[in-house]
Amino acid sequence: MIEKQKQVHIIQPTIGDKAKEIIRVAAYCRVSTDSEDQANSFIAQVQYYTDYIKSNSQMKLVDIYADDGITGTSIEKREDFKRMIKDCKAGKIDRILVKSISRFARNSLECLETIRLLNTLNVIVVFENDGIDTRKLNSELFVYIKSAFAQSEALAGSKRVSTAIRMKMESGEFKISTAPYGYKIENNTLIPIPEQKPIVQRMFYDFLSGKGVGKITEELNREEAGDRKWSVSGIKYILTNEKYVGDMLMQKTYTPQILPFVKKRNRGEVDQYYVANSHEGIIERKIFDAVQEIFKTYEKNRQKYNQKVKSIFSKKVKCGDCGCTYKRNTKKGVFYWVCSNNGIAGQHCNTTNIKEDDLKQAFIRIFNRIKRYKCELVDYPINQLVAFKAKITRQNSDISEIDSEIAMLCNRNSMLNELKLRDVVDEVSYLEQSSQIQNRLSQLRKRRINILAEDEEEAVIEEFRKLKRIIEDEKDYILTFDEEVFSRIVKKIIVLENRELIFELNCGLKLKEEF
Repeated sequence: MIEKQKQVHIIQPTIGDKAKEIIRVAAYCRVSTDSEDQANSFIAQVQYYTDYIKSNSQMKLVDIYADDGITGTSIEKREDFKRMIKDCKAGKIDRILVKSISRFARNSLECLETIRLLNTLNVIVVFENDGIDTRKLNSELFVYIKSAFAQSEALAGSKRVSTAIRMKMESGEFKISTAPYGYKIENNTLIPIPEQKPIVQRMFYDFLSGKGVGKITEELNREEAGDRKWSVSGIKYILTNEKYVGDMLMQKTYTPQILPFVKKRNRGEVDQYYVANSHEGIIERKIFDAVQEIFKTYEKNRQKYNQKVKSIFSKKVKCGDCGCTYKRNTKKGVFYWVCSNNGIAGQHCNTTNIKEDDLKQAFIRIFNRIKRYKCELVDYPINQLVAFKAKITRQNSDISEIDSEIAMLCNRNSMLNELKLRDVVDEVSYLEQSSQIQNRLSQLRKRRINILAEDEEEAVIEEFRKLKRIIEDEKDYILTFDEEVFSRIVKKIIVLENRELIFELNCGLKLKEEF
């Protein structure tokens, strides 16, 4: 038997070398406005990442996303960060470069959630200073530890400030920052203003005589009493403020030690400090106490009144005259909607009340009209928006001009720094020119974001497509009111004069209907 010789054939790859594929890279920068570290400055970071990415032939610069002067404790406050995530979802980015985790986020939970989301989108995040690459299996643990340290530092700083404020409150040495109407601050003490004191006293006496807050507001504005335009909420604030009797309640609001930091009304979560006779009062104590009893009675009655079934129209019906929300009333078993501001503080709206059944019938007619004219009202806008978006994308030459100016500003800033180090430029000139550069850069970034706001156009297109699906799901015209369909497509209803309504849909389409 003849032994056959082994033969090996080399099969050349049909797909290019993965290592040589172009990687679409973006960078994220964030600095505080009070940062004095030039190495961490916004301009320096922009210049660094621009040069770094362009110097690597395997990398293609997608964009540099930067939020300057904005807190890192919450993603919601960082517009460019959110834009970067949207671009990742759109498949525009493969890798994100960040200087450190503290620049990326100081909230452990949001940091991890964002990285997990980016992993599902096959987007890698590289934290340069921390030596973390999210491609590695154990990166998430390191990210959590690093971000937890950053979060702990932010919480510790907030706690130190809160403790200092609380200690001052306990000792009665807390510094007053603002004075209510009728008072001024002198030597950290509230002092009554003689010309405003009678106006405050009149509010209390009028209220005890039976006048409502709305009536008091109307009369004060008609007589132009005081040096301001009075509102119902402003007068109610005065009538319930203990400062007018000579006392002071401190820590009415507080900031929970949870990121992101959000100030909340203190409803018993933390200590409050009531200082009696802290300053000269404007109102007698018995008068003030009598007013508070009336407000307590009002609150009990309001809670009873609000024990109604919530309607699908709640917060969606608006007055076309004053802009306030319509509220639901009932008379002899019939529900109808009225402007909540009409008749308050002298306000007289030209719009009329409307029965709930009339709102339902008007929506039925609106829906059937959209279904009948679907091509004109839905299909045509979708085609126009898609075409417009494509045209804007093709003709978007402004972006390159803005990028060129940003690069020029970065070079100017580098030269300025060099001249400063050589003592060629004095401190005053340096600060002035540096400030001008940063202001111009901030303007360019805002303009760039506005131009790139394609996601908003895409959202409108998607709402139109959603409306189209809902219309097509209903095979026939509707004869009865459908709450689910209404809630899915209607943003608000504006009541006009002459018994007319404007239905504004979530896609932005506005249709007028009589009732």
